[in-house]
Amino acid sequence: MTTPPPSIAEAAQMLMRESNRAAIDALVKNRFSGPIQQLADRLESRIDRFVNPNVQRFFSAFKKCPKLFPETRQFDSERINIGPNLPTGSNEFLQLKDTVSQLIPWRKGPFNLFGIEIDAEWRADRKWNRLKPLEACFNNKKIIDIGCNSGYYMFRMLPLRPKLVIGIDPSDLYFFQFHLINQFIHPSPLHYLAIGIEDTEPFKKWFDTVLCMGVLYHQRSPIDALRRLRELTHPKGTVILETLIIDDPGDFAITPKSAYAKMPNVYFIPTIECLKTWINRAGFKTVEVIDITRTTTQEQRRTEWVNTESLSDFLSPSDPKFTVEGYPAPTRAIIACRR
Repeated sequence: MTTPPPSIAEAAQMLMRESNRAAIDALVKNRFSGPIQQLADRLESRIDRFVNPNVQRFFSAFKKCPKLFPETRQFDSERINIGPNLPTGSNEFLQLKDTVSQLIPWRKGPFNLFGIEIDAEWRADRKWNRLKPLEACFNNKKIIDIGCNSGYYMFRMLPLRPKLVIGIDPSDLYFFQFHLINQFIHPSPLHYLAIGIEDTEPFKKWFDTVLCMGVLYHQRSPIDALRRLRELTHPKGTVILETLIIDDPGDFAITPKSAYAKMPNVYFIPTIECLKTWINRAGFKTVEVIDITRTTTQEQRRTEWVNTESLSDFLSPSDPKFTVEGYPAPTRAIIACRR
């Protein structure tokens, strides 16, 4: 009997299994010392949920991507460029644009894929530029990017020649966005695991660098989350943290009543002094403030690649120094934390 072809859901699960297997192989190659079977079991349990209608829609779009062979790849400019540009009327260009368009919203970018400009909601290159004082934390290092989104920062690490980069994010959409781009990189030291920060226990004391951007304020217990980040690094490792703060000289945190900038899952926003206290209580000995920047509508804005509201919709129309709820408008800090 002829074996029937896999369903869309089964084919999507096969893709995730291949992705997980490649990540585990890369970890073993880099002498991962943690419990591999425990990690494999957690990854397999995630696959069981990788069957919802959105996954099937994203996978169908992903599989329609034409077979392309880039002659150029550029990762050290504001826009990640994979090329060359295709003729805009060609079948390959139109097929690729259809694939990319079905994987919206694109939150982090920008990208140029064979002439298709993906002007994502966030000009993430600006945030990456603020990390330049910490470039040594990426060179020849084993890195985990927590909340990696489409992988923009992971791709920007490539010119710094990391040993291995593991990106984690439970988003089904970002899984496909990452693989759409990573398929054009051979060989690639970048791997995506569709898990969250709560699933990182197998990685204790193994990474040189933990990158955690835009995640802490979504945690109900920020000090516990910081302790978990600390546990991921070996004794000489570094945690690079980027998070919302209240730009005030006091030592306190606010707890939004129902939402912050229309985000219902924001639980605590500290001042910089309060954040330092949290970091110290989590066990870090060294806390270095790298940057404090207020988010502007030039950095985060609605584009044709985002089908939702963006920063201008989250700010008070009468005074943009405040959110629509009346809290101080978003300001973000980058902190280097060391044991």
